[in-house]
Amino acid sequence: MMHAPRWKKLMFAASLAVLPACGMEEANSPEAKGLDPLAPTELGQTQAALTTGPASCQDIKNANPAAADGAYVLFHGGDRSKPWAAWCQNMAGTPAEYLSLPSTGPSLNFSQYTAGYNNGGGTDVRTLFTKVRIDPATLRVSTGDQTFSTSSGLLWHGDAVTSMSYAAAMNCDFVRPGLGNVDLRGTSFAVAPGEFVTVGYYGSGGATYSSDNQVVDLWNWGECGWTSVQGADHPFNGRGAQLQLQYKQSTPASCQDIKTALPSAADGEYVLYVNGDASKPWAAWCQNMAGTPAEYLSLPSTGPSLNFSQYTAGYNNGGGTDVRTLFTKVRIDPATLRVSTGDQTFSTSSGLLWHGDAVTSMSYAAAMNCDFVRPGLGNVDLRGTSFAVAPGEFVTVGYYGSGGATYSSDNQVVDLWNWGECGWTSVQGADHPFNGRGAQLQLQYK
Repeated sequence: MMHAPRWKKLMFAASLAVLPACGMEEANSPEAKGLDPLAPTELGQTQAALTTGPASCQDIKNANPAAADGAYVLFHGGDRSKPWAAWCQNMAGTPAEYLSLPSTGPSLNFSQYTAGYNNGGGTDVRTLFTKVRIDPATLRVSTGDQTFSTSSGLLWHGDAVTSMSYAAAMNCDFVRPGLGNVDLRGTSFAVAPGEFVTVGYYGSGGATYSSDNQVVDLWNWGECGWTSVQGADHPFNGRGAQLQLQYKQSTPASCQDIKTALPSAADGEYVLYVNGDASKPWAAWCQNMAGTPAEYLSLPSTGPSLNFSQYTAGYNNGGGTDVRTLFTKVRIDPATLRVSTGDQTFSTSSGLLWHGDAVTSMSYAAAMNCDFVRPGLGNVDLRGTSFAVAPGEFVTVGYYGSGGATYSSDNQVVDLWNWGECGWTSVQGADHPFNGRGAQLQLQYK
C-alpha cells in the first residue's frame, strides 16, 4: 500500500508568521501546481523575498485565507530585521493587529480614575490591559480600544464611568491621586518621548519614563484633571487618543533571557532569536516562566491529520483502538534546535491498546503498527514556523518492519507510515515511541 502525502497539493508560502494549513486550491492556482505563490519570478525579486516579511495581519490573511485569530510574527515595515509578536484579531473579517503585553498584574498596564468627593460616592475605576490595538505601519496605539481589558469600580462624572482608556490617570479631588502605568517590557517597543500632557482644572501630574522608555508611570491631581496621551479628552468609557511607540531592537535567545530582562514575564508567545542572531527570529511559547522557563514551538498546522502520531491497532493489540496523539506545541532546545519528541505538555490523545502494558499516547513524529492490516501513520507539519526538518532524521525499526518518511520539497512537512509486527517509523534513537518515550528530532532554521 502506498501512502499518498497530503502536502503535494497544499503547498503555499511559508513565512515567519503563523500560517495555519488551508484547503485545496483551484486547479490553475500556484498551490495546485505545487508552486510557492509568493516565490519571486524575477532575479531582482529574490533579494526582496529574503528581506521582507508580512507587515500586517491582512498580509497573513492574503497568504492564507483560512488563518485564524492568534499570535503571529509580523515585521515592521516588512523589514525582517524588525520582527514583533502580534495578535491578529477578527481574521474571518477585517483583520486587526494587537500588541500583547507580557507585563500584567494589578499595578501593571492599568489606568485609574481615583474616586473623590466630586464623584457621587463612587469607587475607583481601574482598567487592566493585556493587549492594545496598534497600527502596524505607524506604531500608534489606539488607547480607547478596550477589546482586551477588564475594569472594576463605578463613579460618576456627569454620567457613569465604568472604564478607563489605556495610558491615563485621572482624579477629581486633591485627596488621592489618579494613577496609571504603561509597561512594554517583553515587547519590541518603547514609548516615544514627550507623549503625555496634564489637563484639567487646577491640574497637576506627570509621566515618569524608565531609562529605556519601556515603562511609564503616570499620576495626576486635579478638580477634575487627567494625565494622558496628547489629544485625549476625558479618557474614560472608550474615549482615547493615539500613543506613539518606537521600535526597540533586542535579540533574546531563550525564555530565560526574557525572564532575566523581565522577572514578571508570564507564560506566553515571545520572539526569540537563534543564538541571539538578529537575522534569525522565531515565534516561541515560553512555559513555566514563574519557575524554570522552557521553550516550545507552536505548530500553526493543527487538525485530525496534521502534527499527529498514530499507533494503528491490530490483532496483536488485545482488541484495542487506534491510539492517536495530536500536538499543538513541541518542546524545543533554542540552542540546538532539537525537539524532544516525548514531551506531551501540549498534546491530546485518544484510543487505547495493549503492547505489554496499556498504550494511551504516542510521541511526536512517529508511526507504529503491530500487524499488516492497516499501516501506522504520522505527520510533522512545520508550515508557518521558522523551521524545517533536517534530512535523514527517520528510521524504520521492528520485526518485519517496513515504512518510510516522505519529505516535502522544502522539508517542512514529513508524512510517516509503517508496517510491522511490531514496528515503527520514527526519529533515530526512538525506542517504542509511546507513553512519553521519545528522542531528539533535529530541525533547521529556514
